[in-house]
This record gives sequence, C-alpha cells and structure tokens, in this order.
Amino acid sequence: MKAYLPLAFLALAACQNPMLSTNLVFGDAGAKVSPAISGKVGGTTVTIED
Repeated sequence: MKAYLPLAFLALAACQNPMLSTNLVFGDAGAKVSPAISGKVGGTTVTIED
C-alpha cells in the first residue's frame, strides 16, 4: 500500500459521499487491480487513483 493512501482515507472521512472502488484491467500480463477513492469536497468530486 502506498504511503499516501492512509492519509487519503483520513481526508475522505470529512468528505461527503466517500467511496472506495477498484478498477480491473485485463491485458497480456493478466489482471491488474488498482484502487480508487473519491468523495465530494466543497461541491467538487475528488478522485485519487493508484
């Protein structure tokens, strides 16, 4: 887990509509999973992807 993800989770705790999702990408090397977290901050949706 990247070092910034725990900080991002704390920041999202103060957001409206926080969400955690995963993106699956299938390619020649197999499946790749990348997490994404998002939430509304001041009326703007902010998304952080790995």
